[in-house]
Amino acid sequence: MTMTPTETGERRTELRSRLIETLHDPLHLRLFVIGVVLAAGYMAVYTPLFSQIETMTFRLHRDRQMAVLADDLERLQSQCDQFAKYLPQNTDSKEWMQYMHEGVRGFPLKLNRLDVSSRKNLGPYALFTIQIDLEGSYYDLDRFLRWIESNPRLIRVDSIDIGLSQGKLGQKSGLQNKDNMLMKLALSAVAG
Repeated sequence: MTMTPTETGERRTELRSRLIETLHDPLHLRLFVIGVVLAAGYMAVYTPLFSQIETMTFRLHRDRQMAVLADDLERLQSQCDQFAKYLPQNTDSKEWMQYMHEGVRGFPLKLNRLDVSSRKNLGPYALFTIQIDLEGSYYDLDRFLRWIESNPRLIRVDSIDIGLSQGKLGQKSGLQNKDNMLMKLALSAVAG
């Protein structure tokens, strides 16, 4: 069923007249005016500000992320500052070799080998690899390891190999000292 243009026009006129009659009621008129004012306010105020609200929301999110990042950076900086006293400045492989020699001299141990690798960069720090072969009693080797662990410098034991020594201490009697042990250490030393 199709409507002719005259029927559609009549229907529109009828709807318009009903609407006007309804608006003669004060309660309906108030509700209509409130709806029109709210729609006009939404279109006049919120729509132009919508893009500004989105921009400010993006900036607020970005600034919050920057604040979290700044807090993390401060926390990491304080952790670095705690370890700064354990990182000697301007050291090279010769200085590390001398330092380890002095450390070994404090114990009754026989130094069979001491090699210090050249400097490798580890971010803002320098890394030195130290290879040490020591011979002595188990008690003295344990004391040396404790010295490394409680060292005022930042030194890490990468690997350790302990076995019986093949050398002879009692050369006059010709007997092998079975209490002697051989320890091979691989150390990593960090400098500033």
